[in-house]
Amino acid sequence: MTRKIALLDLDAFFAAVEVLRDPSLKNKPFAVGGGGDRGVVATANYLARRFGVHSAMSGHRARQLCPQLIFVKPNFAEYKALSYQVREILARYTPLVEPASIDEFYLDLTDNDAFKGSASLTVEAIRKEISQLGITGSAGISNQKMVAKIASDDNKPNGQKVVPPEQVFDYLAALPLKRIPGVGPKSQETLARYGLTHGHHIQTANTSQLQQILGEKAGWLLFQRCQGIDPRPVTTDRTRKSVGVEQTLPADIQQLTTVQDYIQQQLLPQLKKRLQVEHWRERAIKTQTLKLKFSDFNQTTVSKANGFVSPSLFYQLAEEAWQRGAGKHVRLVGISVTLPDPNQQTQLELELD
Repeated sequence: MTRKIALLDLDAFFAAVEVLRDPSLKNKPFAVGGGGDRGVVATANYLARRFGVHSAMSGHRARQLCPQLIFVKPNFAEYKALSYQVREILARYTPLVEPASIDEFYLDLTDNDAFKGSASLTVEAIRKEISQLGITGSAGISNQKMVAKIASDDNKPNGQKVVPPEQVFDYLAALPLKRIPGVGPKSQETLARYGLTHGHHIQTANTSQLQQILGEKAGWLLFQRCQGIDPRPVTTDRTRKSVGVEQTLPADIQQLTTVQDYIQQQLLPQLKKRLQVEHWRERAIKTQTLKLKFSDFNQTTVSKANGFVSPSLFYQLAEEAWQRGAGKHVRLVGISVTLPDPNQQTQLELELD
């Protein structure tokens, strides 16, 4: 039986919740996040996006693009509560709901009996019911998770797109590679040097060439994605893959030792709390990762495999990342650990960049 999988993406979710809390924001450009020079935009409403404001942008840059921009402090308790209400609605249509994030949900509608088995009509009904909460959602529907996710962006906001199985290959062929999950700016630039800019270029490419360009694993993965091969099921028991903390600093750090002190005094206690351990050896891990974002907003991450959290390894990783910065001042520091996968299954989540 051909699968019917949908990806529901709540439109500008944080911003939508803030309008529910303060209706006066509805017709004003605003962003959720920090509005100071060192703050970061978590999300922006659609009025602000018209000015070029987007998530992960610095508050300073956002104000340059939109001087009348209003900043609202995030209220994560409210976001989680409304997200839970959405999940309750989805559960009435199918037990196979996989939250991809607080505002994205995969649905397996293969065995759904509503609307004579029509996934499209079912998703329309879901979106209509969600709108009664005061928010909207957009959806993509196909025979696989990857294409469903891509298609969910096609008719935003408050729309949906169906890509039938027989159209998947042609749909992917016409896409610019930046829309293929995992193909970031660096991979785009590298591939473009070889004349590879769209899905159809990858579909007809020699896999050995792709592996030479991107590496053996990433090259093969990109080829598989552009062929429309994604067998991943919708799972209701997703395990957490990583745990981490990061902070934008009140002032740029100019010395490596200060970065290391900050890790020890500020970040490690938070990481221990999130891992819910008293001693590091209570929780097995796969890797440790250190992230630095520099004053020019470029960033680097360094990772190393390890069985248990080692604070001293974080200090070593910080030194390596610092050297990559070639003397640049640091504006953000982050540490994280990757957790073991109990199923040890290969995931289609590898980032190509």
